[in-house]
Amino acid sequence: MILFTVFVDLIGFGVVIPLLPFYTEALGGGPAILGLLLASFFVMQFLFAPILGRLSDRVGRKPVLLGTLVAGTAGHLLLASAGSLALLFLARTLAGLASGNLSVAQAYIADRTRPDERARGMGFMGAAFGVGFAVGPVIGGALAPFGLMAPPLGAAALAGANLVLAALFLPESLDDSVRRSLTSRPKARLGEALRRPAIRGLVLAFLIISYAFMTIPVAFPILGMESFGLQPQDMLLLFVYIGTISLVMGTLAGRLARRFGEERLVALGTFAMTVGLAAAPLVASLAAYVLVTGVVSTGVAIAMPLVPSLVSKRTPTHEQGSILGDAQAMGSLGRIPGTIVAGILYEQVGRASPFLVSAAAMAVAFAIILLAYRESRQVAKAPVVAGASGDE
Repeated sequence: MILFTVFVDLIGFGVVIPLLPFYTEALGGGPAILGLLLASFFVMQFLFAPILGRLSDRVGRKPVLLGTLVAGTAGHLLLASAGSLALLFLARTLAGLASGNLSVAQAYIADRTRPDERARGMGFMGAAFGVGFAVGPVIGGALAPFGLMAPPLGAAALAGANLVLAALFLPESLDDSVRRSLTSRPKARLGEALRRPAIRGLVLAFLIISYAFMTIPVAFPILGMESFGLQPQDMLLLFVYIGTISLVMGTLAGRLARRFGEERLVALGTFAMTVGLAAAPLVASLAAYVLVTGVVSTGVAIAMPLVPSLVSKRTPTHEQGSILGDAQAMGSLGRIPGTIVAGILYEQVGRASPFLVSAAAMAVAFAIILLAYRESRQVAKAPVVAGASGDE
């Protein structure tokens, strides 16, 4: 049920995002307004991911998830009826607030899995994320011929159905005893993840990975259109391809983590992203373009869910929502400039620049993960038993 919630959330995101330029243009906005509109979503995600995570530690995961599903449904309905740029911004800020529930969903999985199962659970979440990301544009494209109101209304219907199903069938995952114990413990502060040496590097790496990830929906499609004449239907196939990779790698994450170790897999994922991004400007054929896109997408599919898994395993039970919320906030902080910088670099500096800048950033993330891997044995000996049954 929790994976379905994430899946439907990402479908709604994918339905709307490709059509935002048309909504903006219809209401008299230009490229600058579109950039601000995209950024507003991630700003709200950045602000509310840690707040929602902390709230879920105190009142439970289910009430917070239901509240965000209400906000998400309202955001889609408002988008369908938006008659001004002000209402358009309000719709996207509501959607951004609702998307902060990803940290709560990750905390839910942490509640329901043992530490040795955590990578598998987070991997399945990555798979749901990827498939939703791929399916959304297909649904949006199918509904678009019926008018600009149709896609957000379809997304609202999905979100409303998700709300009803979660209310009826999603059990609470956080034990009452854990919530009661919070009254005798100091509250985790905002930014707490950066104050803890065991997870600071992982959270910083997650920020960089999230920034580089935004190069995919901005620069890769433009590169394909300019270099190989890709059409809108080809873009849909590209997103389906990316989502399929996420599905496969997310399904295999637990098995691969048990065999190779999570730190090694994350290092492999960041290395794949580094190599793929650096190679993207050099592609000279459509086959090479598809291959490089697959390499980068594989790296993202490995690293994005497993970094939160590592953070979760190094976090006490009663702080899962708080710390994972901090981690997701850092990811949002990376996404806010990601789309804007990629677009500006491509247009003003040259087509190679967004890929090379992101590749250089990913090289830093790769170095950070290698340091985390070197320190993992020391962390394993530390007196914190994290996870579904652990505590400080």
